[in-house]
Amino acid sequence: MSFKISVPKNTAFSGDHMGLTFTHGEAHTDDSFLASRLQSKGYVVANHVGVGGEAVSDQGEASEAPQGDSPESELYEKTVQQLKEYAAEKGVDLSGARTKAEILAAINAAETDKEVQ
Repeated sequence: MSFKISVPKNTAFSGDHMGLTFTHGEAHTDDSFLASRLQSKGYVVANHVGVGGEAVSDQGEASEAPQGDSPESELYEKTVQQLKEYAAEKGVDLSGARTKAEILAAINAAETDKEVQ
């Protein structure tokens, strides 16, 4: 999933910030944790899907959005309530997660931590 990040207050900022390159107040990233972190700091974050279901990456290249039977695509298709139930079943701490993007980031981070261990 790709996220479109917009600078708060419609500022036309161009430059690098938090590892992203903003052009005219907008940047793109596939990093759900970074997107949720920026959102908590007041940035506007939206799921960004290009033409034909392709997600636009932060380099401006097209990449496939999560599809099919992958666990990642299944999570993105769930409602917020379903995600909260899933997180409770898996023992994922959602404290501080207010939006769907933040909930997804928390779940993905917890599952990544479990895979690493």
